[in-house]
Amino acid sequence: MFHNLLSVGPYGQWIVAIMATICSLTSGQFYAWPAAALPKINSGSAGFSLTDNESAWMITITFLGNILSPIPSGALMDRIGRRSTLSLGLLVAITSWLILAFQTDIVSILIARFLSGVWGGIVYTVVPAFLGEVVDPKIRGSMGAVFGVMLYVGALYESLASNVSYQLFIFISMIPPIILFVGFLFIPESPYYYLRKEKREKAKNSIIWLKGRCSDEDLDILQQRVQEQLEMKGTFCDIFRTKAGRKAFIIVEVLQAVQRCSGVTFLFAYTTVVVPESWLSPQDSFLLLTIVWITCSLLSSTFMDKFGRKTLLCISCLGSGLGMSAAAVWYYLRDFSEIDTSTTNYIPLLFLIFSGIFYSMGIVSIPTIVQSELFPVNVKSKGSALACITANIFSGISTRFFYDINDAIWVYFNFVIMGVSPLICVVFILTVMVETKGKSLEMIQDMLNGHKVVKPVAERFVISQGLGKGSPNEDPDQIATSLPSSLIPSQIPFGLDRPSFEFF
Repeated sequence: MFHNLLSVGPYGQWIVAIMATICSLTSGQFYAWPAAALPKINSGSAGFSLTDNESAWMITITFLGNILSPIPSGALMDRIGRRSTLSLGLLVAITSWLILAFQTDIVSILIARFLSGVWGGIVYTVVPAFLGEVVDPKIRGSMGAVFGVMLYVGALYESLASNVSYQLFIFISMIPPIILFVGFLFIPESPYYYLRKEKREKAKNSIIWLKGRCSDEDLDILQQRVQEQLEMKGTFCDIFRTKAGRKAFIIVEVLQAVQRCSGVTFLFAYTTVVVPESWLSPQDSFLLLTIVWITCSLLSSTFMDKFGRKTLLCISCLGSGLGMSAAAVWYYLRDFSEIDTSTTNYIPLLFLIFSGIFYSMGIVSIPTIVQSELFPVNVKSKGSALACITANIFSGISTRFFYDINDAIWVYFNFVIMGVSPLICVVFILTVMVETKGKSLEMIQDMLNGHKVVKPVAERFVISQGLGKGSPNEDPDQIATSLPSSLIPSQIPFGLDRPSFEFF
């Protein structure tokens, strides 16, 4: 809107990319808010209280908003633009915080939490497309990595902000979306959106603001690419018409379900409820966990492309599953044996840290990286939408029935589910999942169809000539892989193909 008032040369795309990734921070705030707010609500210091059933619905209804908003927001972004859709979504987020600040009845709280879920769905639908359309390929991977980490930074922000009164806590939580809304007034719309609407001059001005320059030849190439993308639309039914599509669907759905049942969704909401007081308070334990998640996610980006997807995911599932299973044993001994565990209250936190380290190695990112690699271009957005729905259904289930499981079986069984899910997934990975690292989309489709995969002649020539890193004996996959997957939940496509991002 006011972007013509500023001129930032070639750094415009960095400004837009950073602002877009901060949207993930604001979404992470909402997901982590229950863990930060429940101690205040349960103690009465918030000025109101909720029953266990109301608390469970307060958390779960967010995922209903996640399920319902991606498809409408995808249509809206094509109608009014990517930036405009995000700005409208930020108003939804700010409204959610305002309701939480001034209303304490359960109906108002549920409405606010539903709106927060709507904002989360908008973020994971629109931001990937926005980033893919305004950022150069050479920095797109790093921006995607930042996008992933920002979710955990949002959780860290909530944890730190919760050390004040309840209402002040809400107002502090409202600051990032307000700043972001104002910032969005000073950045341009995506040039792809303008070209879709045949507004060539506005598209050129947008590119100049983002990158400092734009030739007519570059604009012609971009316009041709947009037209090609518009002609490659698929339907939901196209996913199931081929053996490759059906197998891709099964792999993606199972991995997404396991990702959501393995712990982080649950811990975002209930860490301060389930972790006992020890060296650290439950609130400080949650703070420590968010730091562990952020640190390990950053470290995992350094070796994500050095190992195959299957190998890394197997290690991640084994470590995470064993950590959660060990925590389940401790809770079982505490509640069903005569062993005195009062002097070992720190052990669950250690097991959760151990599990979180391995979770960040693969489960948090590989399912949606694989999702972006398995579906062909014409149905990628459709497959991603289905995966988004599945992931949020399992997120809702894992949070909604926490108190019910506590009452019917006891708290340890929640950890049994989070431990067994990734361990069972190891069998699925070894028997069903295909290795996608360093494979072209065509090679992956051949593998899914059960055909023998032969490396392209051009790739064999590159290897034989030593044109990779200088050695003829290099790993072909390392040469074939040009973009790091780092810790982004799915690789951001260039152009209008827009898979949804899901993190936990």
